[in-house]
Amino acid sequence: MDSSQTWITTFIAFGGLLGTLVTAVATLFLWRVTKLLAVETKRMAEASAQPHVVATLDPNRWSMRHFDLKVDNTGNATAYDIKVDFTPPLINGEGRAGGMAVPFENISLLKPGQGVSSYLAEYPLVRKQVYSVRVSWRRSFADSTREENTYTINMADHQDVSDLGGDPMVKIANDLAKIREDLRSLAQGSKRLKIDAYTAGDRLHERRVAARQRRRWASGRHTENQQENSQE
Repeated sequence: MDSSQTWITTFIAFGGLLGTLVTAVATLFLWRVTKLLAVETKRMAEASAQPHVVATLDPNRWSMRHFDLKVDNTGNATAYDIKVDFTPPLINGEGRAGGMAVPFENISLLKPGQGVSSYLAEYPLVRKQVYSVRVSWRRSFADSTREENTYTINMADHQDVSDLGGDPMVKIANDLAKIREDLRSLAQGSKRLKIDAYTAGDRLHERRVAARQRRRWASGRHTENQQENSQE
């Protein structure tokens, strides 16, 4: 009887030890899986939230013969300490004479979807150029690692490009400017509006004409009556 109880006690103790061991192994496995999941989640979040900065030369919306320098953050995270380098270096056009520096060589930050733009030069000044563009940035000011985007822009891509009708927004702006100038001329008295006004004098003249027509009609009727009476 004592041996049976001893065997049962030993079996229960062994079962408890085995259960504890299984629980410990399961806990360790769950910890490793949780840690791996956290690492992968962080990696995926970092991969999905990335700044991506590009610098381009695009036709100005007011004139296809003039080009703007544009720098845009097309990514979904903020880019900091942006540096833009063109090889060969960009040259200012006639509209930016006077020793002005080429814009946007250094930009503090660009938020997701944000961009900056500035007029640069006429197309004949850049049409034969093939630019090697290098744009670099950091994900934060404290980050020592710089990310980089390198590509080529061939300005011959814009050769023989034509436009039909122009930008509707430009047309609207021109029409509004014309309306503003017309209103300014009217306010200053340099232009007069042609107004067809109906005045008291017009009403008096109209009454006189109507009275004259009634007298003529009455006179005509009187003559007809006299002729009829004479015939009788």
